[in-house]
Amino acid sequence: MSEVAPDNWQDAVTRRLRTLVRLGPLHRIEAVKVHRDDDLTDIDLRALCLRALDLTIERMGLGTGMTHEELRDELVPMVGSMRTDLSEEERRVVADAVILDLLNERDRRREFRERYVAFDGDRVVHREISLRLLRESELGDGTIVLRATTEAINIYAGMLEYPVEDAQIAEEAVLRSQIHRGLIADAVRTATRYRMRSLEYEQKIQGYLETARRDVSQVDWIHEVLGFLAGARTHLEDRQRHDQDLLRSIEARQDVASEGDAAQLARLRDTVEECYRRHMQLHGRIIPANQDYLREQDRQVFRPRLAASYPDLEADVLRAALELPTGVLADLVDSLLARFQPPRPPPQLRLATLIDKLLAPRRATEEAEVTPDHADLETIDTDHNYFTADDHAAVADLLTSLPPGEQTLSSWLVELRTDGVESRLLRLLGLRLLIVFGNPGEPLARWLDVAASGRPLIDPDFLGDDLILCKRQDARP
Repeated sequence: MSEVAPDNWQDAVTRRLRTLVRLGPLHRIEAVKVHRDDDLTDIDLRALCLRALDLTIERMGLGTGMTHEELRDELVPMVGSMRTDLSEEERRVVADAVILDLLNERDRRREFRERYVAFDGDRVVHREISLRLLRESELGDGTIVLRATTEAINIYAGMLEYPVEDAQIAEEAVLRSQIHRGLIADAVRTATRYRMRSLEYEQKIQGYLETARRDVSQVDWIHEVLGFLAGARTHLEDRQRHDQDLLRSIEARQDVASEGDAAQLARLRDTVEECYRRHMQLHGRIIPANQDYLREQDRQVFRPRLAASYPDLEADVLRAALELPTGVLADLVDSLLARFQPPRPPPQLRLATLIDKLLAPRRATEEAEVTPDHADLETIDTDHNYFTADDHAAVADLLTSLPPGEQTLSSWLVELRTDGVESRLLRLLGLRLLIVFGNPGEPLARWLDVAASGRPLIDPDFLGDDLILCKRQDARP
């Protein structure tokens, strides 16, 4: 039987450093509060973050989560206890800020990234940990709720480097000992941590199953997941058996409990029963997991394929476009960029947050004055207009030459191209007509009516709806 190599100081320091940097987001939230517009003196944002995680994890035990408004209302009294001089509205603002910080709203809700130094033998390497604390998810009825991530549960439980299975077994052993010795109040606190480990284990199992449901190619089912599921079945069977033993021990204590311990024993029993039910449900999900995976594989991998495959945008389109002459490529740049870099706005699950962002006033910026007497500074021309004055004059002549009566923009563009009008002038013409369409106060609108036709614009250079142009008979441009 081979012996396990002892843990050297490089591995120990790296492991402890990984544990430490996971707390970085909470410390940063507290550190940057001095840069906020609101005065947050005497308000410990770290304490509010931990309480927010506590409340969210507790609600996750019921299988749902907390809505943004529910979590904010729970945090408001705690904010008030820290600063009694704040109004109710100011307390809600602070609570909202804490929730948004946990969602990493400052960095567009991306993952927190923490850099650290790792020791690979005598070599020092720089690595990075990515983690989330809270995330928003949608329930079946459309309700948006907040859930704590596995990393957040790890941070809150304070046992970052222990596998969840080992941590759960350790909490269970402590709980059994405390019940046996009659330390009921301590057992209640231990049962709360045990419940957190149960939730964390549930998230771990669901992560594997949900990943396979979305994309079977993202998991190594044969070599990794099947072994994990086999161990999970054994672990959950042991947990159910030990949970039943704990419940019998609690019931025995309840028969002889004093009036002071009865309420705590009832709470302890409820917590252990909840864990027992969760372990049973997880066991029921694991048993058919392999059959579910095979069905998903049939659905995803062996589904009928299209006869015509999609083009490779880089190999078939971009590289071919870069080989074109400059003049030809210039006419294709706009359409290529529109397809290679389409707008991808981040999802906003909460309509209230989106409205607040859209209606927020523009931040005041202080423009730095450039001192002319500095020898290393020079004035540069920042006026880079795409259209020249001659372009505007040429487009004004085109608008003047438009015959009276109605005609569509698409037909007029065809006529102008036949007459040899440059594409840049056609683009400026389209912009001028859009200004008239969206702004009745524009001077051109006094003699030119621009209205939507309700039909798509068929044109090689423009996309959108076609326009109806009507120049009045008595027009004087």
